[in-house]
Amino acid sequence: MPRILLVLVLALASAAFVTAEAVSAQDPQALEITNHHHTDHDLENDGVVVRCRSCGAPVAYKKDYIELHDTSNAVGSRHEAVLGNDAEIFTFVNPSRAEFELAGFKKVLGLEGEVFSKKATVFDDYSWRDIRCSSCKRHIGWAFYHDELQQCINTQLVESITTKRAKEKLLASTAEAERKAEIVRKELEGNCVFAAAGWWTYEICYKKEVRQFHEEADGSRPSDWSMGVYVPDSQEKDAAYVGTDVVQHFAGGQHCDENGELRSTKVVYSCCKSRPKEVSVEKVDEPALSSSTGLDGCSLQIEECVTSAKCSHTSCSVVAYAVGGNM
Repeated sequence: MPRILLVLVLALASAAFVTAEAVSAQDPQALEITNHHHTDHDLENDGVVVRCRSCGAPVAYKKDYIELHDTSNAVGSRHEAVLGNDAEIFTFVNPSRAEFELAGFKKVLGLEGEVFSKKATVFDDYSWRDIRCSSCKRHIGWAFYHDELQQCINTQLVESITTKRAKEKLLASTAEAERKAEIVRKELEGNCVFAAAGWWTYEICYKKEVRQFHEEADGSRPSDWSMGVYVPDSQEKDAAYVGTDVVQHFAGGQHCDENGELRSTKVVYSCCKSRPKEVSVEKVDEPALSSSTGLDGCSLQIEECVTSAKCSHTSCSVVAYAVGGNM
């Protein structure tokens, strides 16, 4: 006989007509314990009704009666003609030696409890939860869950909680990234930041262009080229810069002889420990062609700190890292 995953039972002493209810089915999805009201017309169409002995509310219907899947622990049985020609009510005994009768149904009208227990179960390998009348809340039976189904439910619950937390974390991360992006925009929009590093000077213009040049004493620029123009909607994911970092990409700069490609720059804004009084470039790194950083001979990294009062609650300012071309 196929394993039955869910069994719902009502105690005979708690219901009228047939005052016991048990439900079993192989499809757990078809066994939802419902809580709704029926009109007189509905009850008439449903046929014989099993009612709560305390308040008279319907708790099951004859058309939903089924045989119990396991009666090995039963101590007796009797025929119940109201439920059908072959219907049987089975007697079980609890640890206090009190007898109670159960019958099976494939659907129940009631409220299922939240706490599972295996204490004094009448079906081996099953845990149970109380079922109460949806009207008067009196106990009318039990919902028995096979251990395999319980494991499945627990797994689904854990997955549901994990998914919910992941979504909440993503929303929080997105909100923080948007907050930082707005801070950077207000501090840098319309501005350019300059940094001198030996022979070269670097110019980073927010959402416009990054340039690299050499300036003579007379102000002329014999060497001056683009390291890329801003690419809109270019928020990127990078193993080194993840989470709430703000990323901007600049592409289509001047041809780079070392790798034969057009220079490009990536600017990543993230929190820095210091709080400079004004926007400044703190460091320019120019790794060698064989550098372990993964940058080629046309690459550089620029750290740019942005000071904002709105960053104070995060105990940091904003730093920008730019990776682009260098001759």
